Formats: sequence, C-alpha cells, structure tokens
Amino acid sequence: MGCILMLKTRVFTALLGIPVLLFFVYLGNYWFTLFILLVTLIGLKEYNTLMRKGDWKPFEIAGYLMIPILFFAVYQDSAPLLISLWILFFLTFSLLPVFFYGRVKYWDSALAFWGIIYTGGLAGFLLATRMLPDGFYYILFILIVIWSNDIFAYLWGSRFGRRKLAPAISPKKTVEGTIAGLVASVLAGMALGILLPVELISLTTGARLGLLTGVTGSLGDLSQSALKRSVGAKDSGDLLPGHGGILDRFDSLFFAAPFFYIYLRYFMI
Repeated sequence: MGCILMLKTRVFTALLGIPVLLFFVYLGNYWFTLFILLVTLIGLKEYNTLMRKGDWKPFEIAGYLMIPILFFAVYQDSAPLLISLWILFFLTFSLLPVFFYGRVKYWDSALAFWGIIYTGGLAGFLLATRMLPDGFYYILFILIVIWSNDIFAYLWGSRFGRRKLAPAISPKKTVEGTIAGLVASVLAGMALGILLPVELISLTTGARLGLLTGVTGSLGDLSQSALKRSVGAKDSGDLLPGHGGILDRFDSLFFAAPFFYIYLRYFMI
C-alpha cells in the first residue's frame, strides 16, 4: 500500500512539474537561464545542507554569488570569460584558508568549490545546449531519454530485479532495472531521431546519444546516492513530494549534460 501511495505521489508531482519545466525550455533565452539558475541555487543549498550533515562547514556564500556570474558568462557564450572565471574561482577557494586561517578550513573551502562544480558547473551545460541551433529539440531529447531511463529502470527493476547493482550506496537499484533503463534510453533516442525535426539527429545518432545519455545519467544517479550515503541521508531534500529534493530529481540530468553537449558540439555540429 505504501509503495502504491509513493508511486501516486511521484506521478502527481511529475504531472505538475514537467509542464512547468517544458514551458521554460520552450521560452529559452533568459527565461530558461533564470529557471535553471533557480534550480541550481536550490540544488547548491541542498548540497551545503548535506555537507553540514557530514560535519563539514562549506563556505556557502561564495557559491551563491559565483554561480549567477558563471551563468552570465555561459549566456554570453564567452569562452575566455568562462576560463577566467574558473581560474578566479580556483584561486579564491585555494586562498580562503590562507587569508582566513582558523575560520575557514581547507577541506571546507574545497567542498564549497566542488559544490559549485557539481551544481552550477554541470547545469551550465544545459544552458549552453539550449543556446545551440535547434537547442529546444536537444533539451527535449535529453529530458525524454532521462525520463525513459528512470521510468523503465524503476518499473522493470521493481518487478523483475533480482541482482543488486550497488547495494552499499543504492539498495533498490538492480542490474536488471539498469539494463532495462539503458535499453529504454536507446529506443527513446532512436524514436526521437526519427520524430524530431532536427537534421543532425538520425536513427543511428539518436541511438548513440540515447546510450550516452542513459549511461552518464545512471552514473550521475549513483554518484548522488554515494554523496547522500556518505553523510547518512536518504534524500537531498523534501521540496518535491515523492522524489525528494532538487538534486534527487536533477542528478542524472546534470551529470549527463556535459557529455551530451560535448558530443553535440564537437562530434556532430
């Protein structure tokens, strides 16, 4: 009974959230930028909360200031500015323990820097992807593939899963469910390769992109599970009923985004 109620809650939240997400994807430009920025900052807050549960004290304020600047650079499509910002960020977090010795510990500074990479650094590739020609369809592609992977991995794993994939960090994930999710990713990619009005995506490229997205998205989900287990947390937050927090819902998408963008940008376009 509890599983059925949880499934209904997950579905209800998805039915409310997906149209909102697709609306901002369709709008693009600064609207999509602001939406992803909001999601990212909430994700950073959840990350910092997890770190505090692990008895660390990340230097939080810097991330909330730096991620909007990072997104501005991505929106401006300026590689020199992006490189300069990352160098500045690295220097800032490397020197915080030097100039504030005793108040900011080195590992707390390093964890704060990693939080920016893990949230804003990864999410920035979604913005970069949306800014490409036919970017709306590319974002639609990666979303549908990720959702297909999640749904079929959950359904097949719940019904036929026997062998645990990574029991120490994600007890409910099974080998059978993971394989079903990857198959669904490839099939969804192939279908989108036929249906989407994008010349660069065909049946075969759709299959390759589907597999790439499915594999990297699954790894991102496992990475997030390892992060939560390392601090003894079940979910990253409780913002999304039935799903947990923003990082619980966007972990696969964030992790897959840079691989998806790089393949598009340097191997297809």
